[in-house]
Amino acid sequence: MSSSDMPIISKQFELMSMTDRVLRHNKRLLQESRYSPYTLGTKEKQKHKQKEEAVQLGVELSLFVAEAMFLLSDDIRSMLVFCFWLFKYAGKRNFDGPVVGRVFYVIQYVFETYIKPKNGVYKDGGKSSQWEQFKTFSYQFSFGVRVLARIVSILEIGGLVKPSGFKHYNQELKKLEEHLRSVKDVSEANGFAREAIESSIFHLWKSLFEATPEMIHPSKTKVLELFRPLLNEASLETCSRHLTSLGI
Repeated sequence: MSSSDMPIISKQFELMSMTDRVLRHNKRLLQESRYSPYTLGTKEKQKHKQKEEAVQLGVELSLFVAEAMFLLSDDIRSMLVFCFWLFKYAGKRNFDGPVVGRVFYVIQYVFETYIKPKNGVYKDGGKSSQWEQFKTFSYQFSFGVRVLARIVSILEIGGLVKPSGFKHYNQELKKLEEHLRSVKDVSEANGFAREAIESSIFHLWKSLFEATPEMIHPSKTKVLELFRPLLNEASLETCSRHLTSLGI
C-alpha cells in the first residue's frame, strides 16, 4: 500500500461497513416486544441477567479487538487503521458512549502496554502481512461494537432484549472467534496473552451500567495522541495533492 492510497482510507473499508438494511434488521431483532409475557418480578430478574451477559459480551469483544491488534502489529499503521476504522464505521465517527468509550480505552491500554514498548516503526503506506486475511472477517468487529451498543441502550432505559437478539449476537461473535483461531499462532507469536489482558480490562466493563462519564467520554487529547501518526500522514498527503494541483 503506497502513500497514494491514503486519500481513500475510507474507501478501503467501505466493504467492511454495515449496511443500513442489516442495522435496521438488528434493531428489530433486539427490541423486546411491548407486550412482554414477563411478570414484574421475573422481568427485573431477566434485566439483571441480561446486563450481566452484556458485561461479559463486552469483555469478549474487547479481547477479540485486542487479538486483532496483535495480529496486525507487524505494521503499526495497519493496526492503527483498523482501530480508526472501528470508530469511524462501528462508532459512527464517534468515540463516545458506554460501549465505544470502553473499546477505546481497551485499545489504548493494549497499545501503550504491549505494542508501543516494542518500538515498532510507523511507515507511511505500510501494510501488515495479515491485512488481506483480516479483511475477510472484519465485518464481525463492526457488528460487535454497533449491536452491543444497541443492546446496552435498550437495557439502560429499562427495556429487555429479545433472547433471539442475544442468540444472533453470540453467533456472530462465534464466527469471529473461529476466524481468529485460524490465525492464533500469529497473534500469540506477536505477544497476545488472553488471560493477562482479560484480568486487566474486566473492571472497565464491570461498571458498564454505572455512571462512569470518564469511560463514556474519552478525552480528545487521548484520541489525538493515539491516532496522530495516521492524522499526520493524511495531512502530508493532502498537502501533496494540493501542491500537485498547483503544478509545483
